[in-house]
Amino acid sequence: MNSTAQELKLSSRIRDDEHAEVATKIIEAFARKARVLGIRSISMTGLASSLRMSTKTLYKYFRTKDELVHELVVRWEARAHKPITAYDTNNLMDILRYRIRVWVQNDAQYSTAFWLDLKTGYPALYKVYIDSLHESMRAMRERLTPYLRDDVDVEFAWSCYFTLMTDAARPRTFEKVGMTREQCVFAAFDFWVAAALDMDKLASADWVD
Repeated sequence: MNSTAQELKLSSRIRDDEHAEVATKIIEAFARKARVLGIRSISMTGLASSLRMSTKTLYKYFRTKDELVHELVVRWEARAHKPITAYDTNNLMDILRYRIRVWVQNDAQYSTAFWLDLKTGYPALYKVYIDSLHESMRAMRERLTPYLRDDVDVEFAWSCYFTLMTDAARPRTFEKVGMTREQCVFAAFDFWVAAALDMDKLASADWVD
């Protein structure tokens, strides 16, 4: 895939008009297939058939599969970088839990085949997504570090955090303990919070810009 600077701005190309609802349904159908089959295995003809529309109609909304992948990543970005003012709460922990859930759902629902196809076939979009995750983690570390216990080494605390969260998201871990991936990740997060954070400091913590 040839990527241009314009393509990497990650703004949706779907116009907010009477066609937007159908376009969204197409993207959602593509996502359902992609998370299981990967990207390469999906044909536009097969996608149109699953939507009970003609290929000609599908092409009116999306000319190529590249455009569908772009819109999928756009939606991930919108969820991962939801503006602080869009939350119903300014409670730091509630917002962090939302962001963790986004990470779990994005990563967990998609197969190895999908991630391999995205990485090899759409390296620029893959990099944007990975960079987005790293930025989200950096922001979380910046927000939470002031609330670490005084007797906890900062680097050790965050090393433990990433080890716990990464391992909790692996099937060999959550299946062994009889949890879903999301349950296991949140259990690991709660375990780390109880061990590393000063709950008195945290009680007054708000996530503010």
